[in-house]
Amino acid sequence: MRFWRKRHFTPAGVMMMTAILLSGIFGFNILKTNVYQVMAFGFSAMAVSMVLSLVPFRFKVKINRILPDYATIGDKLNYEIEITNLSSKPQKGLILYEDLHDPRPSFKTLLSRKEPFEHLRNAWDRKILYFRWQWLIQKNSKARFNPVELPDLPAGETIRVTVRFVPCYRGYIHFSGSTFARPDAMGLFNRLLFVKKVQKMLVLPKRYQLESPDLISARHHHPGGISLAASIGNCDEFMSLRQYRPGDPLRNVHWRTFAKNNELVIKEFEDEYFVRHALILDTFLSSGNENLFEDAVSIASSYVSSMQLYESILDLMFVGNQIYSFSSGRGLACSEKMLEILACVEPFEDKTVYELVPVLQPCIKKFSGSICIFSGWEPGHKKIYQMFKQALVPVFVIVLTEDKLKMEKKISLDMSEMTHIKVVQSGQIEQGLGFV
Repeated sequence: MRFWRKRHFTPAGVMMMTAILLSGIFGFNILKTNVYQVMAFGFSAMAVSMVLSLVPFRFKVKINRILPDYATIGDKLNYEIEITNLSSKPQKGLILYEDLHDPRPSFKTLLSRKEPFEHLRNAWDRKILYFRWQWLIQKNSKARFNPVELPDLPAGETIRVTVRFVPCYRGYIHFSGSTFARPDAMGLFNRLLFVKKVQKMLVLPKRYQLESPDLISARHHHPGGISLAASIGNCDEFMSLRQYRPGDPLRNVHWRTFAKNNELVIKEFEDEYFVRHALILDTFLSSGNENLFEDAVSIASSYVSSMQLYESILDLMFVGNQIYSFSSGRGLACSEKMLEILACVEPFEDKTVYELVPVLQPCIKKFSGSICIFSGWEPGHKKIYQMFKQALVPVFVIVLTEDKLKMEKKISLDMSEMTHIKVVQSGQIEQGLGFV
């Protein structure tokens, strides 16, 4: 109802409706006051305005959004919309609204996902779930777009308008189209025209300037190499043949093929020794506070952006509906692809990081170092930390918490030492991990 009201009523129409309600309250006794006449006049004006709004509002128009490749949470951005008036008449007094896909959550999501700090609300608000509903709608919308007042649209011409917005949540913004609104003759009620234009834009997680952890970048042997990895290491493994390209070294020419077919063919190799790091992201909501998870995603994105992936390979590992592992660097996916994955990852309340143990155990010796980002400290977190320690793989653990002192005490009671374990207060990422 609020969405419908904002689209259909002009500011003057909202003032008129307010006047009608107030005059109806204060002019209830028509024998003692004449305020009821204001209500009668306002009601008549609104009735005429609504009847006028039934007159069809149609004109041929084409829109094209010129969207940026990426947006980032908290950054002020703008993009342009090309609007082409395909009709034979000029159009004046239009207002443009951006339309998104229905952001309302499913009933299952409403019951399962909790608003951050919902436990601080009173019992009534926790029961009716209204504020949780609003938060989920804002989260699914990713950003809020203000209406844009358009200049006159000459017939058959194209204009450009700028839309400014600030994304608040990561993930894809799904545009379904745009709505053109024109006030009626009395200026109280809008007539609407929806134009379909499906597009999407990715909002990346917030990133910080963090100090890189001190991990030993020793090269490890990987039998067979990694498919498509660039050859930078110490030992090469024959992979395939390809056609000669100018600049290829003659020592890599496959002379047998040249003698047989009189064509230059080059031998391709895979590197078997290279640096490989693991980045483990904890997706389990132990406290139910999604702010901890969002901080964890931001830290992971910051390290992905700052690490020199052209010299090493980074494996991002986390638990979702299944166990996911994505590799980037050295001819594999670029860091932008890894950021896209992090922009869309979701938390889980029934999946723990301990489920990564069977996947990590067979290949843990291949890693040169690891970064673990945990949203708490439970036996599963301790097990993964001890696995890396026992395998003599350098590990740097970040534990996010709402109470830093309490978490440090808990870890110190569970561990004989807290070497390479950093406890960070939620909301204080740069203070805890940034440059000194």
